[in-house]
Amino acid sequence: MAAVVAVTLTTAGLVRDHQRAELMRTSPVGVASLADPPEEVWTLPFDRAFGRSDFVDQPTVVMDGLLVLLPTVRRDYFVLPPATGAADPAPAGFDDVTAVDPASGEVAWQVPVGEDPECGPSGYDATIRTGLLTCVQGPPDAREVLAIQPDGGTSLRRAGLSDDEQLVPGPAGLVVRLRRLGDPVEPPPAPVCDPEGVCDSLLLTEGRDVRVTGEDPLTGAELWRERVAFEPREAASCFTPWTGTDGAQELDLDHVTASAGAETVAVEGCGVQATLSADGVRLDTAGERQAGRPAWVTELGSGRFAVESGSSTSFLVDGAGAVLGTVAGYPQPVEASPDAPDDLLFPSSMNGAGFDAVREDGTVLWTERYATRVLLSARDVVVADRGSKLVGLDRDTGAEVWEWEHDDPRGLGLFRTVTDGETVASVYLPQDDAARGELVAIDLATGKERWAVPVAGPVVAVDGNLVAITPNGLHGLG
Repeated sequence: MAAVVAVTLTTAGLVRDHQRAELMRTSPVGVASLADPPEEVWTLPFDRAFGRSDFVDQPTVVMDGLLVLLPTVRRDYFVLPPATGAADPAPAGFDDVTAVDPASGEVAWQVPVGEDPECGPSGYDATIRTGLLTCVQGPPDAREVLAIQPDGGTSLRRAGLSDDEQLVPGPAGLVVRLRRLGDPVEPPPAPVCDPEGVCDSLLLTEGRDVRVTGEDPLTGAELWRERVAFEPREAASCFTPWTGTDGAQELDLDHVTASAGAETVAVEGCGVQATLSADGVRLDTAGERQAGRPAWVTELGSGRFAVESGSSTSFLVDGAGAVLGTVAGYPQPVEASPDAPDDLLFPSSMNGAGFDAVREDGTVLWTERYATRVLLSARDVVVADRGSKLVGLDRDTGAEVWEWEHDDPRGLGLFRTVTDGETVASVYLPQDDAARGELVAIDLATGKERWAVPVAGPVVAVDGNLVAITPNGLHGLG
């Protein structure tokens, strides 16, 4: 009878482990199991390795359980050809958009890209997932839109840009078209400077609005349109990032750019700033804001956003732009274990140190004074960073449950964490060439270190698997 009970308990435990592993596969920080120290199970070299001193900032996105690596920005990496010794741009990574099976390291598909590609949405920690990837590519006078499906299928069309338009990848597989409206504005006179080089402030009172359009990448059909009005602004945001022929910065009154997150597109330029949802809803105008101050929008996940404008209060907003409530401080996005309740926000403390644990209705449950940020919101504890120490804080009370301290930091910086629901693994990366990175696993219940293994670059979780992105390529850890 005892043997039967033991077998039954073992079977039930295996079923629970399997269910937990499957749940973890649904999360951008979830790993099927961290019970044992991982070993390298496959390697996939890049077409071109990163330089020894280059930080590995390979853009990635997850599509249908595949780790998709996008082209790196050409101007970020340079090599010296032996023949001429002249600097020539050469991107690191793969030549094409490359999808990799995180379990086996096999290349599922590759899609070539054209001249000067800009692809998105993407990030640097494999936390963004999309059902459609878009790349805007080609020479300035013949830009194209390349849409890539999760199976590697593609669609290509001409962007059809006029001289004063630009097109960029947007959230959720959209493309976003930007255009200044109205007649060009004459630049203001140069500021007056004294002999010490102190200049009068340059306030721009006139400028052109920007039309922002969300388009279907496959057909070019307009899905939404928003007009962002010019607002008087100091000229600091209107100078080009390069210098003119005389060595001085140049004033560009029509400068405007856009960058996509998982759920938003941020538009910034000379006299304009706005954040829109994937449905084209202005999020930065929700709630009240201080006059003359742009509002900053932070994606919190689960269709929620924090909007702050320099005051001590942030507005919680949904994807339709409706204000859900207000929170003291500035909430930051926090990675959460998929088995954790989605009931807490962690804005910076109004006392100037640490953070608060706050419910969506603004109720403060507890305050942490010494940690700088939340690394993981888990089922029973909140894991926070206290410099060289990690602490586990009781989710309901904030009481310290455990503390773990790195015994030899050696100039290592904490990159991010992943979890299997019972263990949290923290990625420590070197801040100089002398150190070696480390992946350290800590028991979520006790804070006891379970194991530590060396790593040579960021480690990300994809479909329950661990993948290290190193200067020479990808390494599967299992």
